[in-house]
Amino acid sequence: MNTPKQETPEELPRDRPFNPHRRPRTDKARAIVADITNQFQNFERHHGLRKRSRRQVDQETSETQMSAIVCDLMHRVLTKPDGWVAVPLSKEVLGRKDRYKSPVMRETLPVLLEHLATPEMNFIELSKGYAAYSNHFGPGRQTTIRAGKRLLSRVREHGVELSDLKLSPDGEVIILKRPKDNYWDGGGKVDYTDDDTTNAYRREVADINQWLAQADITFDEYYEGEKVVDYTDRHLERVFNNSSFEQGGRLFGGFWQRLHKDVRRAGISINGEDVVSLDYSQMAPRLLYALEGATPPQDDAYFLPGLEDYRPGIKKVFNAALYSQKPLERLPSGTASLFPKRIGISPVMDGLQEVHAPIFQHFFTGIGYNLMFRESEILIDVLLQVMEAGVVGLPVFDAVVVPASGKQLTKSIMESVFKQHTGIRGMVEEE
Repeated sequence: MNTPKQETPEELPRDRPFNPHRRPRTDKARAIVADITNQFQNFERHHGLRKRSRRQVDQETSETQMSAIVCDLMHRVLTKPDGWVAVPLSKEVLGRKDRYKSPVMRETLPVLLEHLATPEMNFIELSKGYAAYSNHFGPGRQTTIRAGKRLLSRVREHGVELSDLKLSPDGEVIILKRPKDNYWDGGGKVDYTDDDTTNAYRREVADINQWLAQADITFDEYYEGEKVVDYTDRHLERVFNNSSFEQGGRLFGGFWQRLHKDVRRAGISINGEDVVSLDYSQMAPRLLYALEGATPPQDDAYFLPGLEDYRPGIKKVFNAALYSQKPLERLPSGTASLFPKRIGISPVMDGLQEVHAPIFQHFFTGIGYNLMFRESEILIDVLLQVMEAGVVGLPVFDAVVVPASGKQLTKSIMESVFKQHTGIRGMVEEE
């Protein structure tokens, strides 16, 4: 087989990663999976591809693989009809054993995909990937798949919708990432040993996910035009950073987090109601003042004399200083347009040092991820308490989206939880 020409990163297609946790929710979707599974088994028998029957555990794995492939490709058809799905099939990936690996990602997966892509089966289209070679630059490409003609016909004939699919709860929801090597590095996942703390974190996220999965949440597609929004995607993961369970810890996932805040507010309905977004204002500075046992400014923590009209820039510099391990030598990337022309970093930092003398010793210490952890603990408590009160809450870092009727109750809970965690009053505002 000829090796495809090497493409630059800009030319490489952006294919959605394969989700091995996709499963059928309804009898309609289960019937399609059962039909294709049965035809695949007949194909194996007809061509004598197996000399003996699979062991029970291997048969269950094969059926789970089939379910994941069929359901994820149907999902792709419904969200982007001509889109491909990227599947990692290297021996390194399929042979690895860790807590993040789905049982779908086994060494038998490539053969299953090849059989489903044969002209006789024609349930998927398969474009094989290639590795990066030492004699040319750039990344390799993963194998990609998309629905074939026979799967497409079943999607149409059965009238499959996004609500016919779901995500299984068996995936790991407590994610620990290593430190990033550079700006472009996402920080890979690292394994860890469970203890009482990680088990408690997992139960909390599982409870929240179960609550959201059953909630009456819809989205008005008008607000995203031709883009399909999968409002059944409510699955959350809690992600910790720098190989520490005391850094990061924010909840990621859920369709609402990928929406612009204006679209989120206008398009989402909970229990048939419009929604509001309640946000912890000035979270980072107030957490620092609480840490020092000092009284935070009564007004805006991002207000600097002489730079009153440049709050967005001040906020970005403030937060950049918390994540940096050394003094900033220039304005952070993308912030110069938020300040007057020809202003440098020095007058901004001098102003922050003067206004925030009680907490300035924490700047340039990399404390940002530790503050993010405290923020995440507060948000988890808020979500559990609003859930206990019967209110559906959608987390967006330090904010919560709730139905309008739950606004006052949620605001009261957010203020109370912040006080319990920090000893000072939290500032909660409607976005």
